[in-house]
Amino acid sequence: MSMTNKQFQGFIRLALELIEKAVNKTPDNEELLKLRDIFQLMLEDGN
Repeated sequence: MSMTNKQFQGFIRLALELIEKAVNKTPDNEELLKLRDIFQLMLEDGN
């Protein structure tokens, strides 16, 4: 079973929300910042 583009974008938005909360708690965590950037690019590429 595959995801539709809309479902995929919803998953990415949910993950980004959780990543943002984690970044707010530890803003100097470079791994989280890189992950946020990757997920943001995935969302932008899907549009």
